Amino acid sequence: DTQGMLEAISEIWKQEARQEAREEARQEARAEARQEARAEARQEAAMTQVRTIEGFVRQDVPWSTIEAATGIDEAEFGRLKQHLDAANGPVADGARHTN
Repeated sequence: DTQGMLEAISEIWKQEARQEAREEARQEARAEARQEARAEARQEAAMTQVRTIEGFVRQDVPWSTIEAATGIDEAEFGRLKQHLDAANGPVADGARHTN
């Protein structure tokens, strides 16, 4: 009968809508995971830069040399370290050096 056919079609559409919603949720979750992975990679790279620069500082390398090697000057290093420390706690030994 017509009513039964309409109910069957309606149920099929509902199932398709639920399937589409699940697929959209999966895609959103994958995109969020990729975004988080990129953010973590950027943060790890910044932490590596801080550790490298702090190693230079401990070896009394002049800031002009550190800047030439890393592209990061002392002020930018301070901001980067402060940002990372605020996000994660102290990154390394906190060494500061001025030349």
